Amino acid sequence: MVVPVMGAIGAAGETAGKGTGVMPQADRAAEARERIARAALDELPGPGGVVLLEAGPISEQVAALLPPGSGLTVVTNSVPVALLLSHCEGLSVHLLGGCVRKGSGATLVGPQVLEQIHVDVAFVAADGVSPERGLTCADPSEVVSRQAVVRASDKVVLLTEHTRIGRDRLSRFARFAEVDHLVTDAGLDPREIRRLCGRGPRVTVV
Repeated sequence: MVVPVMGAIGAAGETAGKGTGVMPQADRAAEARERIARAALDELPGPGGVVLLEAGPISEQVAALLPPGSGLTVVTNSVPVALLLSHCEGLSVHLLGGCVRKGSGATLVGPQVLEQIHVDVAFVAADGVSPERGLTCADPSEVVSRQAVVRASDKVVLLTEHTRIGRDRLSRFARFAEVDHLVTDAGLDPREIRRLCGRGPRVTVV
């Protein structure tokens, strides 16, 4: 099932593009990530729930939008997300340890750590997404840990820009059927959306 959520596009686009008629590409990408993050909030569990935020720009947006006093426990491998949430009242933050990658601020977590935790909802990212190969990443060293994230989670929510859909990267870490909900931005060919829906996950286009 496809759930289109398009209400915010017009007003934001008109504001950003005023004077030129065209929104800069970087601004369009940032606005798309914010829309995806806002739609992801619908998947948050209730007070006492545990969510996992994988490192990445959209996860940082989700973290910035988390409601105060939510009573959630947030587990993350993102140093920026942990720092952002460390000042928030009414939630607990656990930064998963490991070697910190330069540039991304992500920790490379061993699977033995992830195998000891349980997560209600995992918000994950991928470098490539396709119905045939599933969720892929460019770095093979991430595969085992990212597979462990999927196994540790009751629900897997994939947050990704439409430009990553239809692409395959080097290493697969999850089958497409293991995703419960895909949230992406507008821009996909409608035929591609129908093809995604036929493979299992609920699809929301914002």
